[in-house]
Amino acid sequence: LELNAMVPIEHKIYARWVNWGTRLGLGVLTASFIAYALALVEPLVPSQELTRLWTLPVDRYLAVTGAPTGWGWLRLLGKGDYLNFVGVAILALITVACYVRMVPLLFKRGERLQAWLAIAQVIVLLAAASGLFTGSH
Repeated sequence: LELNAMVPIEHKIYARWVNWGTRLGLGVLTASFIAYALALVEPLVPSQELTRLWTLPVDRYLAVTGAPTGWGWLRLLGKGDYLNFVGVAILALITVACYVRMVPLLFKRGERLQAWLAIAQVIVLLAAASGLFTGSH
């Protein structure tokens, strides 16, 4: 009996989605880093300024650079130093995408508890990503 035949289809699908999501995320990270390193896309903060600015307290750094907090990075996707956030976001959302993909399969197999737990995990992960749990920050 082949080991691969013993692995449930849900596990194979989950693994395939993680594999492709990781490849996509790393590909986007690599491409965006190359674009930044070769100055193909203008950054918000010039790389020559970074060593001086990194020594500042975070509130001062934000004030001097105009860097966003929270989801404000989305409006700066045209800047080379924020373009790499797309790859990070892809990597961060792989688990959510996999769980969403698994829910219909779990319901189809009659594994309602597992399906509802996956839905709950998606809700918690998306709530955390939204900043819902950050309080007043």
